Amino acid sequence: MCTTELEDIINYFGERIQIEDFNLKLGKKTILEIISRKIDIFENFKEDIKSKWEYFKHNSKINNKSYLIFLYYNFNDFFRSFLENFFGINQETCLELLIYEKVSSTDIIIEYKYHLSENIEIIGKSLNILNNNNQEFLFPITFFFFITKSLGIILKDIIQENFKITLESAIPKINDSDQYLHFLIMVKDSKKMLYNYYYQMVLYHFLRNFKDIPDQYQYKLLKGRKRLYDLAIEEYKSSNIKERIANLLYYFYKKCILVNSFCPILDFFNFVCSRVEDSIFYKLDVIKKEYLSQFDYSTEKKKSLLRIFKYLDRRSTLSSTFFANNLPTNRSQIDLFLLYSQYYFGNGLETLEVGETLFFPKLFKNTLNKCNPNLDYAIDSNSIRNINGFLDIFSFLSNTKMISFFFKKTFGKKIKVLNNEFFQTFFKSLNNKLFSIINEENKKISDNTSNEKLTFSFIVNHICRMLYVLIDKIFLKDNPEDASHNFNDPRGRYIGQNIALRVLELFLFQDMNFSDDLWTNFMISWKKDSVVKKLNKYGIKASNSYFYDSNQMIRFLTIYNFQSFSNKDFFEKWLIKSIIIPINEFISRVKKSVKDPNNKIELYEIINKILTEEIKDQSEINEIKLFCQKIANFWKIKEF
Repeated sequence: MCTTELEDIINYFGERIQIEDFNLKLGKKTILEIISRKIDIFENFKEDIKSKWEYFKHNSKINNKSYLIFLYYNFNDFFRSFLENFFGINQETCLELLIYEKVSSTDIIIEYKYHLSENIEIIGKSLNILNNNNQEFLFPITFFFFITKSLGIILKDIIQENFKITLESAIPKINDSDQYLHFLIMVKDSKKMLYNYYYQMVLYHFLRNFKDIPDQYQYKLLKGRKRLYDLAIEEYKSSNIKERIANLLYYFYKKCILVNSFCPILDFFNFVCSRVEDSIFYKLDVIKKEYLSQFDYSTEKKKSLLRIFKYLDRRSTLSSTFFANNLPTNRSQIDLFLLYSQYYFGNGLETLEVGETLFFPKLFKNTLNKCNPNLDYAIDSNSIRNINGFLDIFSFLSNTKMISFFFKKTFGKKIKVLNNEFFQTFFKSLNNKLFSIINEENKKISDNTSNEKLTFSFIVNHICRMLYVLIDKIFLKDNPEDASHNFNDPRGRYIGQNIALRVLELFLFQDMNFSDDLWTNFMISWKKDSVVKKLNKYGIKASNSYFYDSNQMIRFLTIYNFQSFSNKDFFEKWLIKSIIIPINEFISRVKKSVKDPNNKIELYEIINKILTEEIKDQSEINEIKLFCQKIANFWKIKEF
């Protein structure tokens, strides 16, 4: 295939992805539109798959005729043919197969390198185009994500089995010496029955927000929830449950190693550890006695592993606390901003510069020292105290529209975008701190020559094994009722059926590896069209505030699994540049402009003048005036 064909396809794809409401459905549709340009070749491609599938099913020499075995022997060829015939990619020179592994009876893991050098100029243009729109979801990751998804749909339509094929993780490496995309594709069980019942359960809870839902329909959803619990108990008692959990942890291990980050397993880690907190056992005691005791490592090395585990435990708790508040409504997004702002600013400047609140306090201090000489209003301990006090006001204000307006005016971006940047930079610092700790631990154990050097792969491997031991210890017995005795609340939250469901939920992290507190809203948003149609049937109009928008949905699926935040600032720098400096400038600008801070009228007129710059709509100006009156008290009562 010629370079011009690839360039034409990439340009077409780039134009579509720049659409403001670009979403997963549109991305898939775009790929199918590209395929339809060669309808005759496409029909031949499908016919080839069908004939091979039929031959496979009726071949008497093949004992195991499962779809997984068929795809194990054929997927690589299908994928290569798909890339070359429809997307102008020279698969022989560009695509390198690294790993082709059948993990279980339902899962295949495939790793590739796509070498970019041959088409780097074309791809470079696309990177620049897409970087202006969706920085966290760049080409070529975007391109391969939808190519893989579309091929999976085509194969599933032909084979008619319950599986899906997805691009699970990817990391682009573009430099002078080596330019490639390293990515992992997975063939896995679609969990159709599980998701069907789980959706009915979350829909039941969601519809409780509305009146006039017929009892008959609610009863139908309750039956679905009952089937979910029945399925959970059935799966719990299956003979291969431990093997499946081990395979799940291996899957997470592979993702972490590929993207060189602990983030893909971060919320799974917290999910398990928080349940251990509810049990009669202590995490570190279980790990010491039932895991580390099995190894002949030195005492120093075992202590290093425990310290790293404690770091991840503490930080995953904090991360999940923040992420669990990442709900769809504007009010929720405002509350999320206030939550992490209070956490970081509540104890003053000193804890940011020398304490353990931040991942890299020295980086924060050095960045602030470099910034201050160039600022109109230098930042000191009083500044942080004032910022914290000023933001406290917003906790008591109910006008979400005006708060959102203020944030957009002050920070130059919507609150949802600001919060997304928070998570991207937070995860970057969290992960880099882990690597820093590994280096520190290597220095501690280096005196003992018998200690081999700790590596990221070594650490993730052991953390996954530790999680398995903890899961086995608290959750897995002959039946879930017996496991209830492992918890402090055996007759409430941890009755047998709930324990079985918690074990089943472990497998949902394979598809939704973010905080389980968000699963309800995520699944409802995924099925938004169906939910809205159902509510309309009962004369109910659901506000869009109940649902995540398309960009938020994409971010959930990408933030952990693709190395999307590698080009972002560290959290410590972002906090100064994106939060502290803009708010401090606003507070200081008002203070400098006010002659008499006790004159409330003068105060709110100055605030109003600043906020209404370039606004012409009189009704909006009037609304801003009311807002200004409410926040003016801060300058009146505050001692600067």
